[in-house]
Amino acid sequence: MDASMLEETIQNPNPYPVVADLQYDDIWQLCVQARELAWDADGDIDWAGLTKDMAELPEDVRSAGAEWWSLRAWMEHGATPYGAERLRQAIFEHMPFEVKQHVVNFIVEEMRHHEASFRIAEALGGYQPSPRSDYFQLIIPKFHDEKDERQMSFYAGMAVNTLFEQLSGELLTARYKNAKHPEIRKACKLILRDEARHVQFGRILMRRFFDTLSQEEKAMLGAKFAKKLRGSLLNGVYSVVNLPQDERKRSAQARTLAAEYGLGATHPDEEVEVITQALKQIREDVAPYDVPIPLIPEIEGDGPQKGSLAAE
Repeated sequence: MDASMLEETIQNPNPYPVVADLQYDDIWQLCVQARELAWDADGDIDWAGLTKDMAELPEDVRSAGAEWWSLRAWMEHGATPYGAERLRQAIFEHMPFEVKQHVVNFIVEEMRHHEASFRIAEALGGYQPSPRSDYFQLIIPKFHDEKDERQMSFYAGMAVNTLFEQLSGELLTARYKNAKHPEIRKACKLILRDEARHVQFGRILMRRFFDTLSQEEKAMLGAKFAKKLRGSLLNGVYSVVNLPQDERKRSAQARTLAAEYGLGATHPDEEVEVITQALKQIREDVAPYDVPIPLIPEIEGDGPQKGSLAAE
């Protein structure tokens, strides 16, 4: 056989030479903090005690909580392939070492959040590898469509993601406050601690790189943020306002039940308020860099959420 037939025919970009000089001390400090504040989803939370306590809850409450945390597990896992694509991009674009290290930390931390979430679902009566909400199986794969990311530069794409991390962090703060059981509360707190670093990375990107973006890139950044929020994250992940009516009603009722029993969920009406306030803050943060974020009518206009979701 001709030796050339054994060679890989797909040409990959060359990751060499590797530049190892640290260029951004503030990003490197986030990497140092990630090492110092690392936690173990298996060892740092009393899963046996949580399972025992959750067994005393009514069956419908356990089911609602298991669905909620299964959906959260899917959401957290959805971030890992995104991170893998960004790591590949960072390697082949010869990004600084500390940038690549932060992306690696991001992947590991999101997988850790995934593990904590599916373990809580299991303690509540059973993790759902295919959540009952069929819409979720259609929405999550949209996170992995790279067409939008590939239209932007590396730092612009990462900035879009970190704006969502800021939104997610605000929602998780409300869920942390809702959690009554100490182990669920601990899991929320540990996840929040990681998310705070992800948000800080975004702030560093804004400070260092937003002035270098063209106005066209800035407009695209805001448009992609609005597109993903409306097209995916309001369809059950961050809020239920864009779901089909029947599923919107069912999901809202289940989420309300999980919130009323303090299982680390949020009431659907509260979610809308949190997102509205977070959007206001995000617009203020990006305004100095002249990044326009379009209006989100479902949240900021006269969308269907203005009535009580839980009462429908």
